[in-house]
Amino acid sequence: MNRNSSKWIVFGIIALSIIAFTIQIGVKLLWGIIAIAIVFWLFMLCDCLQRNAENFPSKGYHDKLIWSLVLIFLNFIGAILYYYLVKVQINNGTPS
Repeated sequence: MNRNSSKWIVFGIIALSIIAFTIQIGVKLLWGIIAIAIVFWLFMLCDCLQRNAENFPSKGYHDKLIWSLVLIFLNFIGAILYYYLVKVQINNGTPS
């Protein structure tokens, strides 16, 4: 084995090590983001279930049921919608 090919072997081993390390960090980061999204979704679902029916912005009779179904079926996207359309509007004191 000549010196040039041994350099390429070392370079390949280093490159594969860096790629494996980056993938490992990426997987851990992905699981962390998923955990944060689940916790946020659970907080919004608990807020919706604990909120009185008359404390929703549109004051409809079935708002609590509708928002509960939105949160259950749309998961994280439903939680983001609930946060901006219900929780933020109520907290700012400007229900629509």
